[in-house]
Amino acid sequence: MPSPAEPGAFVIGSAVVLPPATESAEDAVRSGRITESERERLGVTRVHVADEPAPLLAAAAARAAATRAGAAPDQVAHLLHAHTYYQGHDFWSPAHFVAHEAGFDACVPMSIGQMCNGGAAALDIAVERVRSTVPGAPALSVVTTADTFGGDGFDRWGSDYDTVYGDGATCVILSPRADRTTGPALGVLALDSRARPQFEAMYREGDAFGTTPHALRAAVDVKATKRAFFQRSGGTAEFRDVAVKTIGELVAGVIDRAGVGIGDVAATMLPRLSPKVLDLMYSEAIDPRLAPTLHCERDTTGHLGAGDFLANLDHLRRTGLIADGQYALVVGGGGGFTWSAALVQKLGPATPRT
Repeated sequence: MPSPAEPGAFVIGSAVVLPPATESAEDAVRSGRITESERERLGVTRVHVADEPAPLLAAAAARAAATRAGAAPDQVAHLLHAHTYYQGHDFWSPAHFVAHEAGFDACVPMSIGQMCNGGAAALDIAVERVRSTVPGAPALSVVTTADTFGGDGFDRWGSDYDTVYGDGATCVILSPRADRTTGPALGVLALDSRARPQFEAMYREGDAFGTTPHALRAAVDVKATKRAFFQRSGGTAEFRDVAVKTIGELVAGVIDRAGVGIGDVAATMLPRLSPKVLDLMYSEAIDPRLAPTLHCERDTTGHLGAGDFLANLDHLRRTGLIADGQYALVVGGGGGFTWSAALVQKLGPATPRT
């Protein structure tokens, strides 16, 4: 077997900010937003509910991650902010707001829109930016996500099939060096994505193009467009087959590029989706030898929109799920459709790379 690849970048700081208020699945049943059978399929006990705008949560996550990384504002070259839903203003750049609120006024902000794969897409861009850092220039890239699904425009429990959307923000800070004086780092050995754009209509089927937000419906109704899409295409079989093949090839390729073996992967982090959705796309796609390593942190967060991928990296970095020196796989995806995977190694303060 070849030696493990050299990391393209290192996650030296991370944070997840979840609002203190929560809603339980039982509350959703009692209010009639979901049925008891739907509650059982979700695999979620409660989710966090924000009373402040998503970009403020993102800025808080960025400040927390920077503190944990020991990152000074003048070290940050880029900030990439991803989201799936409304950020509080109609004609505006939330990335610039997050950068200013977090104190990174010398960086170049960028907003990323790739639905629920947005965090992974932003991470991919940030890794490339870090790799191309000019000696002597600011070297850090900050990636944030934030989504809040409250108000009348989105029913977090009922707008989509078998998915509950929780509010929260995430952040990771990338460096070209593994500066681990402030805690563990994650070396990013390989990161890749695969897209199948023929499925973009799943989120618009049956609807004309509108000219203003919510011109077609007062609230987001993913169930309606998915139902129309699958009725036209004859069911979910084609999508499932393409998803399984694509994710399988993606995961195998990332592990191969990282230069590690299947048996070296200690944890495989899945997106924070219901068991039914994971079964539709991921369960058969991932090598059966990885089955004992599968891990999903959905129970008290639900699906964090664009944030699942980065939240899972934070979980790997700041908990004991994997030990120093061990490898983990992070897998995610989003409507459009795009799927991403990363192979990382946890590096503690005294852990040399092997």
